[in-house]
Amino acid sequence: MTYPSQPGYPTPQYGGQSPQPQQQNNLWLIGGAVLTVLIVIMTVILLVVQRTQGSDSDNSGGGDGSSEGTDGGGESSEDTGGGDDGGDDNGGDQAAIELTSEACDAFDMSVFEEAFGPVDPNQTSRSESSTNGLGTLSCSFYNEDVSGVNLRVSDYETVDEVVDWVEYDAEYYTAADGYEFSEYTEYGDAGSLYSTTEGSKTITLHVAVGSLDVSVFTTLWDGEGLDEAAATAALEDMVVQCGDLFADYT
Repeated sequence: MTYPSQPGYPTPQYGGQSPQPQQQNNLWLIGGAVLTVLIVIMTVILLVVQRTQGSDSDNSGGGDGSSEGTDGGGESSEDTGGGDDGGDDNGGDQAAIELTSEACDAFDMSVFEEAFGPVDPNQTSRSESSTNGLGTLSCSFYNEDVSGVNLRVSDYETVDEVVDWVEYDAEYYTAADGYEFSEYTEYGDAGSLYSTTEGSKTITLHVAVGSLDVSVFTTLWDGEGLDEAAATAALEDMVVQCGDLFADYT
């Protein structure tokens, strides 16, 4: 009895395995699908990132504009300008400068000119010096008739030193013949106002402005008709300006 022969299988060449075309096709299909999914995912991520960046940029721009328009932004600006109140307490917006001869040009001469008339630049003089790092400045401002104000500002180590010098005026000029003395309390840490009359009247205002010793005087010559009150006001104005101009020293 014979049996039907079994179908044969092709013998692989060179001893290799038999080809499996169906399995390779499946792998290609799976790989292509995975790649497609990855491309879609990356595309979605890029779109989300772009929209997020665009949204952040819009919010940033709107935030700047809104902060300028809000009351908070306005108040901040006003507060900065309100710093001028501190400047007003010091007598103005003048910036502090060095205690050198160039500072003579920084003084506002409007009050001076109300008492003495226009300043004559040819009659104005100045000088400076320094001892142990402490400066002294002298400025002389005159009109064309050589009438005006002489100013001297000296820096000391401490306020107490200056106050002691100023307070000594009371002891000296009260006892000295020919002087009229009064304590000056309108400005500074201590002050004295004294005058003498010997054919003409000389008025001196001596004030401790922090560690600055400020002395300013004028001589009212006979026959010039200068107003004493206006001249005294010019002296006071010079002292206050010293406190403003040389604030770094006070």
